[in-house]
Amino acid sequence: MPAHIAVMIGDIVVALLLGAVSAMAYGVPSGQLPMTFGYAAALLAAALFGRRCGYLTIVAIVTMVLLRARPQLGPLDMAAFVAVAAILVWLASEVRAQRRPGDVLQRFQADRDQRALLDHLPKMVWIAEPDGTMRYHNRYWYEYTGLNGDEGWEAIVHADDMQAGAEAWRGAMTTAQPLNVEMRFRRADGTYRWHLVKGVPIIGADGKVHCWYGASTDIEDQKRALETLALANQRISRFLAVLSHELRNPLAGVTTASELLHRDDADVPQRQQALATLQRQSQHLRRMVDDLLDMSRVTQGKVELRRTLVEIGELLDEVHRDNVQIARQYGVILVPPEHEGTCHVRGDHVRLRQVLDNLVSNAIKACARGQRVFLSVSERDGESTITVRDEGQGLDEDFVARMFEPFVQSPAWQSRGLGLGLSIVKHITELHGGQVSVRSEGPGRGSTFSLTLPCEASAECDSCDDGPVQIASAIKAHVLIVEDEFQNAEALQTLLELEGHRASVATDADAALRIAREDPADVVLCDLELKEGLSGYDVARMLQSSDNPPYLVAYSGYGQQSDRDRTRLAGFQQHLVKPATIAEILAAIDEGLLHGQRTSRAPTRPTIAS
Repeated sequence: MPAHIAVMIGDIVVALLLGAVSAMAYGVPSGQLPMTFGYAAALLAAALFGRRCGYLTIVAIVTMVLLRARPQLGPLDMAAFVAVAAILVWLASEVRAQRRPGDVLQRFQADRDQRALLDHLPKMVWIAEPDGTMRYHNRYWYEYTGLNGDEGWEAIVHADDMQAGAEAWRGAMTTAQPLNVEMRFRRADGTYRWHLVKGVPIIGADGKVHCWYGASTDIEDQKRALETLALANQRISRFLAVLSHELRNPLAGVTTASELLHRDDADVPQRQQALATLQRQSQHLRRMVDDLLDMSRVTQGKVELRRTLVEIGELLDEVHRDNVQIARQYGVILVPPEHEGTCHVRGDHVRLRQVLDNLVSNAIKACARGQRVFLSVSERDGESTITVRDEGQGLDEDFVARMFEPFVQSPAWQSRGLGLGLSIVKHITELHGGQVSVRSEGPGRGSTFSLTLPCEASAECDSCDDGPVQIASAIKAHVLIVEDEFQNAEALQTLLELEGHRASVATDADAALRIAREDPADVVLCDLELKEGLSGYDVARMLQSSDNPPYLVAYSGYGQQSDRDRTRLAGFQQHLVKPATIAEILAAIDEGLLHGQRTSRAPTRPTIAS
């Protein structure tokens, strides 16, 4: 028999028994409804067995009185008894549902466990009445806020967030919808931090809100991180826009000069001007690429310093000598450096020169015609201070605070660039154990950049060689150019032949290996990424495995330290990054000739795997 049918039969049996007892005890002898016994029987049935059993007991009492006696009550008295008894049954069943025997201890235990759990959560948890009055705060609430009373969120919310928070809370209570709002709450130390406040209504069987459960989560760190990411995205977007603009400017000059050189009616001065434009704009493009590579290296900590003893006064003289002509082109006066004694720094000469060139170039561009740029160096307390001061456009206070960050540029800058130069300056200076700072009294009042570096205690140089031996200009080399871009290879071949060298071109690995077998080269200038078949790394390994390997120079657009390590492992002796100047390429060829590999070979031809 199904359980629900068995329960129903049990309720009927109990109702009949209680109805019979009530009727026999009072109702039948008197001919009246057993008011007291009937109410008691209905309450007992509802309290012990539920609402259905109570209603069935009322029906049983009335039925038995009607069947066994002639009641003296009228219909209204009968209806009144039934109504009162039904109300009592309903009340008893409600009490039974909420406070059944044995449940009180369980509910107390559950409430205690729930509060223990809430007290150990690392966020502010609260319970509110349907009207918004706070019923409960967990222990973290009091620890975070420093409060000890029954104050609500209004006591700790930031004044600017009060109205928005109150409107969100009222709207949630009115619509019985979940609460979701961000507000700043005051911590016990007085600091305001952003919180995400969430609340859910607990709705009973009657469809009404019985209470609200909610939690406030500290999201200050997440908001700061999101703001940082947004700012970084904004800077990157700005950088890409500037990069596009800066690339188009030299490319426009290259395009115009190329068109001019293709015209037959262009005279010699016009062609010379076009060639000068090509050279100048190609150098500009290279500087931008070098800045990008430098920024990548310094951010990844891959800049290697080749430290030597550098005399700062001589370095400033060198910078002044190389930049004075540029200053004249801008109409700016680059004043000769001021020296106070002799100051030596152990650092990378090339990198320190890069730092000073950047600062001096910026100072020149910041000046109007007729204004001056001053250079000086002084030594005090074991530190040298290099100063670059200009009388130019100056800087506002807000920009000074962030001008060494990547991609940051002054809106009034005459020559925008990529916004990387000063960031590179800062990183290189710090690698030398120094610091760079800037001071300006405001727009139009010039600026002063100060560079402090630790001085070397002794000016005595370590033993060093006299540098690489120079190769006599009469000695020429056979250079094999391995490059899949034929036009680039052909142009480089022409330049090398004009310098007196003999050059061959191979556009793939197979052609390179064939030429090396048939006409061995002194120096191989090899691209790394070839379009078909083997790569430049494979070419290097095969040439290195021959009886008399040539001098191998990698020539690639990849210039990270990891790329240089890989080419060295493949057998390359040098690594040039595109686009290298003809002077750098000629220096690499001279270095190859210095090794004397060509003259030291055996008379037999080398065997190279095909």
